[in-house]
Amino acid sequence: MVIINTQGIVLKSVPYKENDLILTIFSRKLGKVSVIARGAKKSKSSLLSSSQIFAYSNFTLKREGNMYRVTQSEIIKSFYNLSYDFEAFSYATYILKLIDSFIIENQPNNRLFILLAQSLYLFCEENIDMEYVSLCFKLKFLEYIGFKPIVNTCVSCYNKDFKNPVFNVYEGGILCEKCSEHFEHNLKINITTTKLMDYILKNDVLICSKAKVSKYLINELSRILKIYMNEYLGKINEKSLNLLKSLNKKGVE
Repeated sequence: MVIINTQGIVLKSVPYKENDLILTIFSRKLGKVSVIARGAKKSKSSLLSSSQIFAYSNFTLKREGNMYRVTQSEIIKSFYNLSYDFEAFSYATYILKLIDSFIIENQPNNRLFILLAQSLYLFCEENIDMEYVSLCFKLKFLEYIGFKPIVNTCVSCYNKDFKNPVFNVYEGGILCEKCSEHFEHNLKINITTTKLMDYILKNDVLICSKAKVSKYLINELSRILKIYMNEYLGKINEKSLNLLKSLNKKGVE
């Protein structure tokens, strides 16, 4: 009999049979794992609150065949208020989708677990630039799964002293002005954006969130990361974020 106690965050909750739920949990000890929460749909179930999307809990998991069953759970933070804010909900569900889509089961990644918990916490805070926080998450997510872009040195000549860099997705990062002449498909990038990316990679998301970043830099970082992630991870469904941006644009108009 295998019994594991671990912290975990619910990425997805799917109904199963009459009163059960199949949960996809991103946990500290097991990484991403599918578990069954029997009776969790019942209003009086002790597993109900910790079986909701975003819920951050202590789970006791018992191995049964090819699957784990939740035998006990204790909520740490529900993050339930994310469901009442469309902007927060859109960004939060997007980062959960990234983890669910690109993380292989049973591969622990403690740095990514902490990043996820901290990002959900920030989405619940007031006066937070949620788009900027989501970009911080994306960049650090890429690092933690092995696709970190090189932004503090030229990827070709390793020169760190450059003034007019470009970003080359296929080369995996920054090219100095001299080296850029020898490569195609270069993307324009502001030197300040490269410094921002380096800052994000060197600090945790809680520290990064305190920085005041201009809309211009946020837009450029968003553009670069979208192209980069599409190349290395494949096209990502951003339907909820596109709807959010559309609504925000109409609000400005």
